[in-house]
Amino acid sequence: ESSGINAEYGVEIWKLNAGDEQDKPLYGFVKRGQTQWEPLWSEDEKICARACNAEVQFFVDNDFSKVSDRIKRDKVGGVFVAPGADPYHVALYVPSIKGAHAFVQLYLYGSFEKTAAIAHRSFMKVDSCNIKFNRTGRYGIILASNDVDKSGSSYYGQTLLYFISTRGESNQIVLKKNGPVYSVEWSPRSDEFIVLYGFMPCRGTLFNVKCDPIHEFGENHYNEILFNPQGNMVGLCGFGNLRGKIKFYEMENKQLLSDFVASDTTYFEWAPSGDAFITGTLSPRLRQDNEFKLWNVSGKVLHHKRVETDETQLWQLKWVNSSSLLPPPTVPRPATSKEIAAAKPQAYRPPSSRHGQAAATRSLMPNVSDGVYKPGSDANRNQLSKQAQKNQRKRENRSKQNEEQQQKPAEPTMQELQPTIVDENQKKIKNLRKKLNQIEKLKEQVKQGKTLEKNQMDKIATENDLIAEIKRLEV
Repeated sequence: ESSGINAEYGVEIWKLNAGDEQDKPLYGFVKRGQTQWEPLWSEDEKICARACNAEVQFFVDNDFSKVSDRIKRDKVGGVFVAPGADPYHVALYVPSIKGAHAFVQLYLYGSFEKTAAIAHRSFMKVDSCNIKFNRTGRYGIILASNDVDKSGSSYYGQTLLYFISTRGESNQIVLKKNGPVYSVEWSPRSDEFIVLYGFMPCRGTLFNVKCDPIHEFGENHYNEILFNPQGNMVGLCGFGNLRGKIKFYEMENKQLLSDFVASDTTYFEWAPSGDAFITGTLSPRLRQDNEFKLWNVSGKVLHHKRVETDETQLWQLKWVNSSSLLPPPTVPRPATSKEIAAAKPQAYRPPSSRHGQAAATRSLMPNVSDGVYKPGSDANRNQLSKQAQKNQRKRENRSKQNEEQQQKPAEPTMQELQPTIVDENQKKIKNLRKKLNQIEKLKEQVKQGKTLEKNQMDKIATENDLIAEIKRLEV
């Protein structure tokens, strides 16, 4: 690659506020492949990073005439710039080379030596890796995926989740149900995250930054997590090849606000106010019956627009975003069981049993009620025997109990949670003791007169905190 701009370059960077004065892009480069081609900026756009085959290049103040810093490795699979202001943090993914472990390392910007990594996590049999940071950039979730599940239990491969932080923590997130990971999202206003995982119907679990499960949303057919911009409400949704199930919860007490279906949804976006949203059926995902709807969080359609003909297609929807985050909206009251039941799709009824024709049908056929044939309701069987009445009451009670059980999400018992919590505490204690052993080795080096680096001295300073954390976990 050369520093000059060339028409053969596949990626060009332009300055938007330059207007007509800019006759050529600021910078251009070639990046083969469909992943990790995007340049990444810090939140204040002070630094820019781009991944090459064997290094990561950094530019400062959008000056692309010179490379201000580099990370050189045998192979680079991806780079991730954490949100937040100076000091910046950068994560590097290095794929497996010649049977060696793949790994992710978290660095403080400017200190890119291999031994200067703040956090390190290695794993085997990984084909791709992604990292999702929280809003402050202090915590991140690693999604390590392989395309083929050699156990044969999943067609979609396998995804493992790991937690890293700028404090040096690196732990695996334990999931209580086997199957794919569909979505992972951080809350915009707190250090909590939700994971949708497991074979359908999947499970939704809320975790804290200690990777402990703190709330279960039950099981249903979901594949997306959609927090409103203010973070006081969240939608668990099943779009794409699912039927469009949506459940909204308020995050303060984790109460269910609404439960309804938005069929054929291929696009969802919250309003900047956080109390309404739009859904759309868009091309090219679906080319028939393109439309969009405006909803409130209670599941009421406020506006509906359908394209006039199938020849006309709807390609994109977008809110005009507010320049600043609006205050949190008022959370509506939770929906009652009757309102939730009314929002569910009703059974099909033939045209002859709808509206005014139903009365005529019932008068001609006394054994038909609301279009449904009831053998015991005709003139020859007006009176049920006592035993038949008793059996009928049993069936009605049993049906009512089944409906009530289906409406309540299955909550895990303490007996189910306890083994996971104990095992996880033992893992954490083991990792903390390993760090204490490393600190003891560093203290021996100090006694021998060896000069340690700053990050090694910082590690020694955390000894008392590690001991206190071990005592807390052992209790």
